[in-house]
Amino acid sequence: MNDNLYLEIPDSLTPDQIKMMCALEADAFPEDGAIDEVLLVPVTRNGRLIWLREVGDERPVAVCELLRDYKEPDMAYIFGYYVRSDKQGKGQGRIFFDYLFEMMKQDGFTKSCLTVKPSNTAAVKLYEKLGFRIEETRVAEYGEGSDRYYMVKYF
Repeated sequence: MNDNLYLEIPDSLTPDQIKMMCALEADAFPEDGAIDEVLLVPVTRNGRLIWLREVGDERPVAVCELLRDYKEPDMAYIFGYYVRSDKQGKGQGRIFFDYLFEMMKQDGFTKSCLTVKPSNTAAVKLYEKLGFRIEETRVAEYGEGSDRYYMVKYF
């Protein structure tokens, strides 16, 4: 990993960190809603909230919210993944994914899944380059007009 980048996996969040995360989520997912404080706390305590940090920057460069799939315990569900809008296009998201995949394998996962809006072609292309394959299109996944590709990567 780059000397200026490091990972942090908080076990809990302060009120200021919760506000920061809600703002980052709203920036990353402006049209489709975002995880809020009611979900951030259990994801942090019972799943994994993973931050890619840069020395000297108080906000994470990238964020991943990771859960274990209850129906398939060897599957890691990427509930949220994003690179901060002012840090996109610099390769840090790929670095972050490389770490995440290694961590998932060490934790005993044999596959990972996520959903993505079909019109988010940049994300779909990135996920395909990383080895994810579209397994299905979920119509109205988050309500009317909110279709998602369901993508899976096998390790």
